[in-house]
Formats: sequence, C-alpha cells, structure tokens
Amino acid sequence: MSALILVLGMVMASSPVQAETESWKTLNTAGMLAYKEDDFVLAKEMFHRALNVLEESTGPDSRAATTLNNLGATHEALGEYEQAELRYRHALTQIETIQGPEHPDVVVGLNNLASLYFSQRVFEKAEPLWHRALSISEQFLGDTHPHLIQTLLTLGLVTQAQKKFDRAGAYYLRAIAIGERSLGADHPSLIPLYERYASFLRQAGRNEDALAVDRRMEAIRDANQRPSPPE
Repeated sequence: MSALILVLGMVMASSPVQAETESWKTLNTAGMLAYKEDDFVLAKEMFHRALNVLEESTGPDSRAATTLNNLGATHEALGEYEQAELRYRHALTQIETIQGPEHPDVVVGLNNLASLYFSQRVFEKAEPLWHRALSISEQFLGDTHPHLIQTLLTLGLVTQAQKKFDRAGAYYLRAIAIGERSLGADHPSLIPLYERYASFLRQAGRNEDALAVDRRMEAIRDANQRPSPPE
C-alpha cells in the first residue's frame, strides 16, 4: 500500500495563516488516524476537509501535496483507482513545482504512483516512474548506496513481469552487488536477494544458473552456522 505523509509542527500564535495551518493539521491528523484504523470512508472525509481549509491558498502548497498524497492512498484502499491516480499525480506535480523535479521528495510521489500502476498490472507505466525514482536517488546517494537496493529489486520485478529478462537480471545482479559490498559476501541478509534472483532465473528458463544460486545460498547459510573463532 502506498505511503501516507504526515507533516507535524508547532503553532505558537493564532494569526489567520497559523490558524489555517492548525486546522489543516488537525484534519490531516484525524484522517491519518482513521486510515490506520482502516476506516477509509472517514479518512477520505477528513482529508477532503483538510484540502478545503487550504482552498484559498494560491499556488503550490506542500500541505496540500501531503494531503493529496494521503487522499490518493485512501482512494486506493477503497479501490477507487482513477481517483487515486488523479490525487497522486496532483501531489507529484505540486512537489515538483515547489522542490524541483530532481528533489528527493519527488521519489515518494513517484513510488506511490508506480505502485498504483503495478497493482493494476499496468507495468509499462510503472517502470519509467521507478526508473526515474532510481535516477533521482542515485544523484543524491551515489550509485552504490544500500538504499538503492529496494528500488532495484522493484525494477527487477516490474521488468520481469514484462518478460524483459536481460534488463531484469541486470537489476537483480546490481542489487546483490550493492548488498555484498555493504554487508559482506556471506551476510545472511543477502539470502532474500538471491532467492528473488533464483526465482527470476527459473522463470527465464535458466535452471542451471538458478541451481548455482541455490548453492550460493547454502554456502551463506553454512558460513553463518559455523561457530565464531575465539578472540
């Protein structure tokens, strides 16, 4: 399910703008609480009311972007996919306008919209969004940061679903390489990465390669079952 965004802060006075902010936060928070309780109908009402508080605002507003994202997640939970897409796109446009199209905050909006498309099996729309999210993350984190692993796995999955096997394999192998570099070659946390890769290899008809990956996983398990040498 897509991520909700909650912006919190202290309001120390009661000017019109501050009162508006406080009212928006109260309603947005109420929507969050309802969402977490799976009361999506109430959550939708609260998020709509939060947006109405901001209706006099001119131009892009980060508060509106937050609530639009939350409302998109609520529509998605209710199976209202067209409305969810509309809200996610609106939120993404606002953040791009406020922060710029290459800002890390844009990644959240890209992930939410891509996840919506993926859940509907519209893989050709999800893939470029996740690829753009990866590119933005690489700009700020570098191309070997462990935080890239999840996006690489997701890109592997969405390209695998489209039978773009060469591309999918490259994404999986890059995720594994980053994991080995950051954790060490025999770290047990690598096993889920190898499991995903082995499953891909079998779908691609590369059973011998998949068996080699199975053996690699067994070697990692064995390495982690050995007693530690005395200090």
